[in-house]
Amino acid sequence: MARPRLELADIFRAHGPAWRQANAGHVSLSQFKVMSAIEACRTEALGGHVAGCITCGHHHISYNSCKNRHCPKCQGPAARDWMEARAEDLLPVEYFHVVFTLPAEIAQIAYWNKKAAYGLLFRAS
Repeated sequence: MARPRLELADIFRAHGPAWRQANAGHVSLSQFKVMSAIEACRTEALGGHVAGCITCGHHHISYNSCKNRHCPKCQGPAARDWMEARAEDLLPVEYFHVVFTLPAEIAQIAYWNKKAAYGLLFRAS
């Protein structure tokens, strides 16, 4: 797959320092860490390894990835693969997936009596 002409990391590298300064005090430390990880992803900043051909002497440098779950280069392909796998599990009908939280008092009862509590919930739905 060809590398896109412009990546999120390119934008962060070009405009990140000014944005960080303009938004100081409004962005959490974890958000700054994500930006830094994306900026450094697959650059010499994270190190790398060299693959070489003993026949022709050609060497290729591969830089390490940040492995941050927010990084589009690291987790983008994994997320797309996961979505495709989940799409294969879907039934050929329209339906909605609903998630709800039980009140704490009922959740505690459900934790100790899973079969009875979830059975009641499924029958009610």
